Amino acid sequence: MKKYQTELKLEVVKSFLAGEGGAKLLARKWSVPEEKIRTWVSHYRLHGIDGLRPKRSAYSAQFKLQVLSHQDREQLSSRQVAAVYDIRNPNQVVVWRRNLDEGGVEAIGKRKQGRPNMKPERRCPAPPSTVITESVQALGEENERLRAEVAYLKKLQALIRSKRLTAPTKRV
Repeated sequence: MKKYQTELKLEVVKSFLAGEGGAKLLARKWSVPEEKIRTWVSHYRLHGIDGLRPKRSAYSAQFKLQVLSHQDREQLSSRQVAAVYDIRNPNQVVVWRRNLDEGGVEAIGKRKQGRPNMKPERRCPAPPSTVITESVQALGEENERLRAEVAYLKKLQALIRSKRLTAPTKRV
């Protein structure tokens, strides 16, 4: 997003208010988006030159709810309500509205801080513990059965060998 100097904003707004052209014509002349011009004009009309200066603010949840309720009550667009409350980015009101609609009042108060990680954490989904215990138990039972089977076959082979050794041999 391109940052514009306050002097440029003021010059564009004054030419708009002087009737030198509409937002579309001035947008082409100054190479500025049409929406920016409309936003600057509405901020200038309500707050004067201070409405065009840069502003960084953190808004409380109560303030956000107040803005959204005013927007609903007065049936204002996001640009109009942003101008009334001196919110420099009208899209921020849209984001607040979306958060309120999706997550309720709790989502309005939450504020993500810092940059998001570029790589998401790799987490292996843990299988439910009941499935693990059941499969471990089944494997243990199968292991016991196989050991008993091997032991039985060894005893059987030993018995057969001992019978062969003790059996009298026939000589011809």
